[in-house]
Amino acid sequence: MKHPQIGLALGSGAAKGLAHIGVIKTLEANDIPIDYIAGSSIGALIGAHYGAFKDTKRLEEISNTFNRRQGFRLFDPTFVGGLVKGKKFERFIEEMLEGATFQTLQIPLAVVATNFHTAQPVIFQDGDLTKAIRASTSAPAFFQPIMYQDTLLADGGLSNPVPVDLVKTMGADITIGVNLDTVYSENKLLPTPSLTKVPLHSINILRHNLSLQSTKTADVTISPRGAYDIGFIGWNFFFDTEKAKTVIEAGEKAAEKMIPELREIIEKKQKEKSRLRKFFSFFKRD
Repeated sequence: MKHPQIGLALGSGAAKGLAHIGVIKTLEANDIPIDYIAGSSIGALIGAHYGAFKDTKRLEEISNTFNRRQGFRLFDPTFVGGLVKGKKFERFIEEMLEGATFQTLQIPLAVVATNFHTAQPVIFQDGDLTKAIRASTSAPAFFQPIMYQDTLLADGGLSNPVPVDLVKTMGADITIGVNLDTVYSENKLLPTPSLTKVPLHSINILRHNLSLQSTKTADVTISPRGAYDIGFIGWNFFFDTEKAKTVIEAGEKAAEKMIPELREIIEKKQKEKSRLRKFFSFFKRD
């Protein structure tokens, strides 16, 4: 029986996005194919790389060799619209993807950014892949918003942090959402929290609720967990190999827990497709 088409929605979450590598590794290990990918922010970057090379080992190698010196080379400071211009980061994306385009990807990809004027999501499935990812990863106040296709664009997580709806419209029969925004509930605040913790915790609550809305139609939601306080961006997790490994492993563990449920859904969908084929083949014989 033909395998149902599976769509993977990779959520926003800065350094927490390293968990996406673990999720994809687990799906691969269990022979669960990925037919469509939609990504927001770090999910767009990870999704584009996997869509280009279908190789999680390459992603892990980048994660394991990325150090502070390489990271600081990506900084081009500014105080206009953010702390970083993002031009160097844009070149890094292009090098990381080795010039891949939407058309050359092995897996169809949709990238989510946010129109900074209207607050509406902006979807890219063609055009300049590097600029689409640069727009999608433009974390507010850190990266400058980017002007692309006559639109001022910012982080995709502002409007659609886990784009489950996109992989559905792309043709997926089964949708998997990877939600990175449950971490706020793992770091309990003291009865009288410090002034520095309250704003970030409040943002995390907003992100948590928006992500719940994004994933409510997913067939399966994978929520990597772990007692790590990554923060808004979490650069130290990008720079620290051991910390990066803990986040990747959190993705593996979370995905492994959902494999039995996912297999049941796949089997059910296969049976439904088989019954439909038999039904239509009856009329074809006439």
